Parts: sequence; structure tokens; C-alpha cells
Amino acid sequence: MAQTELDEIKDYWTQKYPTVAITLYPKQDDGKLRGKMMTHNDSYDLQADTIGELISQGESFLRKVRL
Repeated sequence: MAQTELDEIKDYWTQKYPTVAITLYPKQDDGKLRGKMMTHNDSYDLQADTIGELISQGESFLRKVRL
């Protein structure tokens, strides 16, 4: 279930910010959600316990990007 939600979030962000490379995945051994967002000059690692927390971190980075 988490992977499906992560795929939907990634698709939404990719459509809205096509120049940002986004990777999202659930970490099986510790139950955390992880990801990475990259632009041509900046990157940001995501780590969260919940989908909502991951979205908050990602949106915070994307607001700073303003592409």
C-alpha cells in the first residue's frame, strides 16, 4: 500500500515540477519512508515515519525550488 501511495505522490510532483528528479521508496527494515529530490543545483533527502510527514518535507523543498 505504501508503494502505491508513494507512486501517486511522485507522479503528482513530477507533473507539477517536471525538472525535479524524484525518488520515493519504503524502507522495509525500519518501516520509514525515504526519498530524494534533485534539481540541477540542489538535492534533498527525505525520511519520514508517515506519508503526511513525507509530503510535508517534499512540499517544503519544492516551494523553495520555484521552477
